[in-house]
Amino acid sequence: MPLSDRGLAFWPTVMGLVLCVAVPARGQERTVTLDEAVRLALENNPEVRSAQAEVGSAEARLSEASLLLRNNPELEGALGPRQRGGTSMLEYSVSLTQPVEIGGQRGVRRDEAQALRSAAGARLELRRVQLAAEVREAFGRGLATLAQVQLATEATELAEQALQAAEERYRTGDASLIEVNTARVETGRARRERLAAQTRHQVAMGALKLLLALEASEPLTLRGTLEPTEVRPTAEEAWLSRARNNRADLLAAREELRATEAARRLAARAVIPTPRLGASYSREEDAHIVQGTLGLSLPLFNRNQAERGATLARVTQAQLALEALERRIAQEVQLATARHRAAREAWEAFTGGVLQAARENAELATEGYRAGQIDFLQLLLIRREALETRRSYIEALEELNAAEAELERVVGGGLPTSAQKGVEP
Repeated sequence: MPLSDRGLAFWPTVMGLVLCVAVPARGQERTVTLDEAVRLALENNPEVRSAQAEVGSAEARLSEASLLLRNNPELEGALGPRQRGGTSMLEYSVSLTQPVEIGGQRGVRRDEAQALRSAAGARLELRRVQLAAEVREAFGRGLATLAQVQLATEATELAEQALQAAEERYRTGDASLIEVNTARVETGRARRERLAAQTRHQVAMGALKLLLALEASEPLTLRGTLEPTEVRPTAEEAWLSRARNNRADLLAAREELRATEAARRLAARAVIPTPRLGASYSREEDAHIVQGTLGLSLPLFNRNQAERGATLARVTQAQLALEALERRIAQEVQLATARHRAAREAWEAFTGGVLQAARENAELATEGYRAGQIDFLQLLLIRREALETRRSYIEALEELNAAEAELERVVGGGLPTSAQKGVEP
């Protein structure tokens, strides 16, 4: 193929880059979109499954705390002989007692368990949101590195074509040996860049497979694009408001504070006597005795001082942790919005005809070299500038994708619609 034709084939159409990807087929491959990748990760990720187990444990504790009577009844019996006037008689007694809380401990204990259940659910949601952001960034890196492989492959083919053209011109006396040697060096450099790009793509796909809990040897195809599909607002206040409403770790911190306050109230009510109601039956000689019983533990010495002090300290710690988290969330939103704004501006810098101009320069330079109007060094510089422009465009798209993933993470979003699950109160 003539070098000019290769120059035309070198460039995609408008905006210079198609990032819809397809890995070469190798047997039975799994093809996933971004949403499918996120759902797959949510289903298989061991950390998410561990958080789900924690929710199950919290639900079990809530079930226990909801019991009407927390303590089991106690059954006692006595049996022995009675000696009287040389006569031996067998006597026995049986008693059944049931502790009954009268200080509202059941309600407080249930409040604590409900708060811990909500906190566990919020931590599960937090891990799901974090994982979705990690998958989105890794997915975008997979797309970007594959685009870099495609770009490096095209650059290698062009370098080889240029070397062939330089050798032909050298044989006819229209080019110097310097041009031929330069073309050979450029071909070697392009091949090395292609190998490096392939390695980066393999590393990126390996990281994505790890998030999806797939085997490293399992073929995986990504279907999607890095081109932004919507214009996101850049006002920091709107994102901060969304974060305060949606952040699962903020909800978890609030619920943990509520749980510690309930634990403090429960510790304070431990000084209230817990009566033990019961009944007893005994037989003495020929008499049958049935009695009702009432027992009380008197909190004269141990008034649960240690537990009350410890729970008060935990309340203070939970309050401080919540305040620190609120400040950290505000800072994270500020940094994420600034990063997203800069990434979007960098991407928009390529949307005003920059790629089109670079494409036209590369085509004109190729034709000019064939016509002898420019030398090989000029062709090389123009082509490198065009390649660097495309490479920078890919990097800008990758950074914009990563910035959007980070922004979704810090405001508590980013889950596919079918994968969203509200945190139960």
